[in-house]
Amino acid sequence: MDFSNYHYCISTIPLFQILTRDQIEKIQAQIQVKKFKAGQYLYQAGDDSDTLYLLQKGLVQIYRLSASGKEQYIRQLEAGDFIGESGLFSHRQINRYVKAEEPTTVCSIQRDVFKDVLLQNPEIAIELLEELSNRLNESEQQTTWITSESTSHRLAAYLLEAYNQQESLSIEIPSTKKQLASFLGMSPESFSRSLTKLTKAGIVRQPKPNVIEILELGRLEE
Repeated sequence: MDFSNYHYCISTIPLFQILTRDQIEKIQAQIQVKKFKAGQYLYQAGDDSDTLYLLQKGLVQIYRLSASGKEQYIRQLEAGDFIGESGLFSHRQINRYVKAEEPTTVCSIQRDVFKDVLLQNPEIAIELLEELSNRLNESEQQTTWITSESTSHRLAAYLLEAYNQQESLSIEIPSTKKQLASFLGMSPESFSRSLTKLTKAGIVRQPKPNVIEILELGRLEE
């Protein structure tokens, strides 16, 4: 069913696109709409986690703090994504920060309500598990990159993984260089040096600020 002109909050979220209009209306009645200004936190480390947030509009950044107090970038989410899934099935405190990067509108749904939704609509549970599996794989990949010995190898490994996902030699960077450096466990300076090294070697080039083009795929794999 096409919900593009249907003005209910959760109808814009791909996770719920399989539902009927009646089901959408029933769930919508139990959902709260919240708005955040740029720089505001949806939640922070130490908060209790009992709510699923569905991003209707805007952009949020997720990060954690290392033992030394440095920000470790995890991912960036936009309209259509969801966050807060870690507290859906158990009572636990949040260990990360979620900050609005621009004016953001979310739909919030409490744990018990969402559990009822999953029991009545197992198709959503399957969609949710698929997305959680993708995020787990991304986290494991991030750990592998961070534990690599050289910063150049981390960047090369990231570009190869992005090449396989995007199926293009022109890799679009979905975040800033500073965020990508944090994601790979290196300083912005180390990231710039690694990128410069690959560029001078003729392996990659950067035609745009948010694009890195692979010129020599075989050499990048070495």
